[in-house]
Amino acid sequence: MLRTSSDGTTACLDSKALPAMILSRRSLLAGLSLSGLASPALAQKAPEPERIPVELFEDSLDLPSAVRLGHAHGDVIMIEYFDYNCPYCKRSAQDLPELLKAEPDLTYYLVNYAVLGLPSVTATKAALAYLQVYGPERYLPLHLALFGLRGPVDGNRALGEAERLGGDRDRLTETANSERTIGWMKQALTLGNSLGLVATPSYLVGPESYVGGMSLAQKRAAIVRARA
Repeated sequence: MLRTSSDGTTACLDSKALPAMILSRRSLLAGLSLSGLASPALAQKAPEPERIPVELFEDSLDLPSAVRLGHAHGDVIMIEYFDYNCPYCKRSAQDLPELLKAEPDLTYYLVNYAVLGLPSVTATKAALAYLQVYGPERYLPLHLALFGLRGPVDGNRALGEAERLGGDRDRLTETANSERTIGWMKQALTLGNSLGLVATPSYLVGPESYVGGMSLAQKRAAIVRARA
């Protein structure tokens, strides 16, 4: 179940001046449908590709919060917009190591897109702090660890996982509460809104968007489509 309550706030991460672009109830319902949560019949159906402006795709690549994985100069670029409290994003994270292994020529970008409530916002602040302090080369273990947690993920739990991976909690908390981190989040939310991403996860593959959850096989089919 997607959670939108604010009971996951933490004392260590400031919740003031946070991005206010949480999805509306209507958008959330649309996103649930597109992600296959509204009807079991939709769970196996991939979202339909939609053309997007090339400049918005390129803007996604230029986001300072985007984390590049896989091939440095791949023949196909796939961008995932995700939320740490999205169950279909969790499934996507579970598939990610296998996808990167199966597609060695793929460049894959992760974009934090905290739209499912205040716990997601504080978790993203902690994750982006870890990215800033320790760099993209150390981000994937944290990403997989956060999606390996059971139950809602908030800033305190995210900081706990970051600390377990060797992070300095005080330094991360300070960075998480910085204007730079808030600015990064606002940029991603503004761009996602311009792209019409009403569900998490959402993917950009070449000049097309796929709004909603995709299986590993469906992602690979989208990559084949992009190469055609």
